[in-house]
Amino acid sequence: MKKIYKYSAIGVLSYAFILSTSSCSNFLSVEPTGSLTEEQVFEKIENVQPLVLGLYDSYRGCKEGRNGLMPYLGTDETQQGNYQLISSGDQAGMDKYNGQLNATSTQVASIWNNRWPAVVSAAKAIYALSITTEDPERAMKLTGEACFIRGLLMFELSMLWGEIPVVDMNRTDELGLGRQPLDVVWQYIIDDFTTAANNLPESYDGEPQRATKGAALAMLGKAYMAAPESTNLRDFSKADDCFKQIIDMGRYRLLDNYSDLFRYDNPNTTESLFELQFNNVYPDCNFWQFDTGSRAADSWFSQSCSFSGYDFLLPTPFAYQAVEEGGVWEDGDTRKGEALREDFTYYTNRYSSDGSFQHVTPDLSKTQWTGTTDELDPHIKKYEDPRTDILSGLGINNMWNSGKNFAVIRYADVLLLHAECLNELGQTAEAINIVNDEIRTRAWGGTLPEDKKWGALSPDDFRAKIMDERMRELCFEGWRRIDLLRTGQFVTLVKERNKWAKESGTIQDFHKRYPIPDTEIKTNDAFTEEDQNPGYN
Repeated sequence: MKKIYKYSAIGVLSYAFILSTSSCSNFLSVEPTGSLTEEQVFEKIENVQPLVLGLYDSYRGCKEGRNGLMPYLGTDETQQGNYQLISSGDQAGMDKYNGQLNATSTQVASIWNNRWPAVVSAAKAIYALSITTEDPERAMKLTGEACFIRGLLMFELSMLWGEIPVVDMNRTDELGLGRQPLDVVWQYIIDDFTTAANNLPESYDGEPQRATKGAALAMLGKAYMAAPESTNLRDFSKADDCFKQIIDMGRYRLLDNYSDLFRYDNPNTTESLFELQFNNVYPDCNFWQFDTGSRAADSWFSQSCSFSGYDFLLPTPFAYQAVEEGGVWEDGDTRKGEALREDFTYYTNRYSSDGSFQHVTPDLSKTQWTGTTDELDPHIKKYEDPRTDILSGLGINNMWNSGKNFAVIRYADVLLLHAECLNELGQTAEAINIVNDEIRTRAWGGTLPEDKKWGALSPDDFRAKIMDERMRELCFEGWRRIDLLRTGQFVTLVKERNKWAKESGTIQDFHKRYPIPDTEIKTNDAFTEEDQNPGYN
């Protein structure tokens, strides 16, 4: 007996399939040569490796452009610009948490839909490697890579939606394509990262895009910290064991200067554990500057100014203001200047009569003015790519083609998580020393002033301060929503610090999860209306 599933994002978006109840072999849409069976094709490891290496492009594709940045909206760190809010229909719901955030949201559907094909591709590779007979050691390394990518995606999907399907082609008869309990989902995530950590090498010479043991251990530690308490899988001791293994490797270190992390000509540093490889040639750009730059700068200087853009993703006031103003930044912290653009003056000869460069500030009368000042409020600087500027002389001349590498996991993150674990394990004094001696000392240029050193703290005080420190160190790098969710502070801090959520006043506890897209419920026979996340019915 065979069951035909309708077109949906889970699995079948990447290929149409017919699932046999007695075998998973038909689940793989491989075109064999001649009369070779699927198993015979995958006996050759050379036929499987391209599946695995292609996963990096699949994962990178989930992060490119606006779809990659969409989950950043609606936190206490980032929000959309006002012009975006009033001109982009239901996108406003991503920050307001009102009725516009619902199961028909095209924004939510785009996040869901562009990740599941990559999950399925990873599951397909894992299954193929399970029937490979050649070179077992190499097969296990490739399995580790495929598990790493599947684990990354399932980690993110479960943080955003809770109970999700588990795509395992060896257990499809048992698991199907419906939502699984959280303990099942998170055990899979932990098992995937464990497999990766046990089988991946510490490095790949000449292939910086590939996952390593250090990256797998970092994500395994994150999984132990983020697993919902109801799963009984959250374990700070096991998490810290992962972080200590990374530290003991001796392979990673903080760069001396925070600014060196975000130079386009300094990719794959000793601080990077897993890095997405981009460039300025379509389709390998990330396009992020288009969405994070200033609309005012674009109107006045054109898209050939490297800090112009369209205000899709902006810092919240909390994320750009000083502590004295109610924000997060302390006087003297060098990270602020690297994270934020506050000065929009530009050297240009666009309007000069004699061809000489002029120092020009955008004229607000020439902007698509929205009635607010956020077009020239501080913007995200980390994604700016100077190569795209017409004055660079490189001929790229359009901020759309931004393509700096992006470090998904940094060693600074590992150290902060290590400190967080130590605090939870009753070693707060040691945790404070790590933050002072490593993270904050670099932030102040190598010498941390006495008044900026953290003194004795209670565990609760440390929990509050480490969240602010994580924002200062990792702002706009994609971890804030997860940090808020895993620490139980999502609703409280978003309502307090996100301008649009605060004005709307409609955010509720159920908004910690996105709604399941109605297209998935309607097209996936394993879903019913009862599978919708509470609050969105």
